[in-house]
Amino acid sequence: MWSCLLGACLLAAGADHPVTLGVNCAGSALLTRQQIHYWDHEPFYAALAALGVQQVDLQIWPVTNAGADNSRLTAASLARIDAALRAHGLRYTLNLEVPNFAASMEVDPGVNEFARPGGLHRWDLRMDWLQALLPAVRGRSPGFVGLTYDECEHMLLSGNKFSDYPQASFDQPLLANTHGLPLLAAYDRLLVAATALRAEHYQNRVPLHTEQVWPDLFHLFAAAGWNITPKLLKEHLSPVVISIALGAALQYADRGISLGASPDLWRYDLYPGHSPQALRSALLLGYWLGCDTVYVENLDYDGPEGRQPLAGPAGSLLHWSSATEYQVTPHGQVYREFARDYLPAHPRRIDWRDYQPKLAIIRLPDGGWGQFSAGPQHGEAASRNRLLGNRDHPLDDPAREWLQVWSVLTHGVARPGALSLNNPFVYPREQWPDFFVPVDSVAVFDHTVRGPVLDGVEAFVVCGHALSAATFAELTSRVTAGASCLIARRLYQQHTTSPPGPRWRLVDDFADPAVAAWLQPFLGPPEVARYRFRNQLVEFRRGAVADAVEVRVTDR
Repeated sequence: MWSCLLGACLLAAGADHPVTLGVNCAGSALLTRQQIHYWDHEPFYAALAALGVQQVDLQIWPVTNAGADNSRLTAASLARIDAALRAHGLRYTLNLEVPNFAASMEVDPGVNEFARPGGLHRWDLRMDWLQALLPAVRGRSPGFVGLTYDECEHMLLSGNKFSDYPQASFDQPLLANTHGLPLLAAYDRLLVAATALRAEHYQNRVPLHTEQVWPDLFHLFAAAGWNITPKLLKEHLSPVVISIALGAALQYADRGISLGASPDLWRYDLYPGHSPQALRSALLLGYWLGCDTVYVENLDYDGPEGRQPLAGPAGSLLHWSSATEYQVTPHGQVYREFARDYLPAHPRRIDWRDYQPKLAIIRLPDGGWGQFSAGPQHGEAASRNRLLGNRDHPLDDPAREWLQVWSVLTHGVARPGALSLNNPFVYPREQWPDFFVPVDSVAVFDHTVRGPVLDGVEAFVVCGHALSAATFAELTSRVTAGASCLIARRLYQQHTTSPPGPRWRLVDDFADPAVAAWLQPFLGPPEVARYRFRNQLVEFRRGAVADAVEVRVTDR
C-alpha cells in the first residue's frame, strides 16, 4: 500500500530524524455534539493511542460565564488540560482560532479580550494563565510546546474578515495597521509587530506557531522567530506550498524555528474534501521532506458538509457512534497505517535543514497568491484583495510575477494567475489537478537573503516589489562565481547602472516566452517532483491511481 524505494544501496549512515505525528482537534464531535470535554475523557486518549498520535493541537476558549472568576477558572482549565495530556505522554499546542470567527469575548466583564491596542484584533493568551504550562517546553518531552495562531496570515491579509461570522464584513488588522504604507514599509512594520508579540508579550518563553492557508508570508513569521507550518491538501498545490515554506525555514533556521506540515482535509465546502490516497501522499511529502511535525486537520469533525466520494459516510479520521465507541474511517486507516507500520519500517535521515535548492526565487513576501476582487455576481472571495493587509494596495503586476515563474517551474500545473485553487477563475472545479505536481528543488527566499543558505543554487529568479542592497551584492558575487540570474529590470536598475554580464537576464514582463526559455535548463522532467538534500535525493512520481505518489530516496 505504501510505496517507497530506498536506492540500490543503503542510505548513508547518520542519525535518524524522527517525525512527531499529530492531529488537530477543532470542531471535535465529542465536544460539539455530546458536550464532552474530550481532554478529560479516557476514550479520547484510547482513540489517539490506537491511531498512533503523539501530539494534539487543541482549540481553546476562555471561561466567560463566571463573572469576576473567569480569569481564575480559565487558568485552572488550562492547567487541567496540561496535566491530563502530559499524563498520557502527549505533546500539545493550544490553538487560538476563536477570534478568527468572533468579534469579541469577555473574560474581565465589560472588556473585549480580543481587542488589542491600536484597533487590532487577536487573542494573546495571558502569561499568568500559561505559568503552570511553561516548564514542559523543552525538547520532545510531553506537555505544552506552544501556541498556534491559526491561519494568521489569512487574518493579516484580510483584516480578520470573518470575525463577525457568518457575516464577512469585519475589518480590523491582526498585527499592525498597514493601510496607506508602501509595501516595504508595511512588511517591516509587520515584522516588528510579530517579533514584539513573541519577545515582549510572551517574553521569549512561549513558542509561537503559524499555520497558514495562503502560500506566502512564511518568511515574515520565520524572521520573527515563529515556527511555520504550511497547510497541505486543502485548496493547495502541496509540492509548491512546501517548497515556499522550505525556503523560509532555511533562511531563518538560525532563529531556532521548526518546520511542520499540516495536511488539511477541508476543500472548499467538502469535508473531507480529499481522498484517503491524497492524505497518504501528503503524509509522505511532509515526512520525506524532513518536517519536524506533521499533523492532520481534523481528528473527528463530523459536520454537515458534503464529502469526497472515497471518504467514509461520517467523521474525519474517526467517527464517534457514542460517547465511548468510535469507528476508524478510510482516512483514519491511512493515518494509523502510516503511524504504526510505515514510520517504524522507514526511518529517515533527512532533515529540512539540509535542503539544497537548485533554483531560488527571491522576492519581497507581499501575500500575493492570486487573490481577486469578485463582483456581486461572482460571490465573495475568501481573501480580501490586499497585499500585506493594505486596503489601498491590491494584487498588482510585480506581485504576480512569481505566479508566472511557478507555472513554468511546474510544467504548467500551477497556472499563471494563482497558486491556490481558491481562485475559481484560474482553477475551475472541474479542472482541479490531483496531488502530484512536478518541480525540481526550488526554494523561495525573501528580499534580504544572503550567505551560505544560497550555496549550491544554480539559478536565481528575482522579482516582486523590493530587493535589498546586500542581497543584490550577494547575487552579483554568486553570478560572478558561475550562477545565473533572471531579474526584473527595475530591481536591477535600482542597484546599478552597469550593463549586465552574460549570466544576467533582465526582464520587463515575466509572461514573455523568453522567460520560459531561459528557465528550461533548470527544469526537471515533467514526471518527477525532486528535492535535493545534502546527502540524499528525494523524488516523487505519480502513482497508479488518482492522488497517489511513489517515493524514491537515494544517496547523493
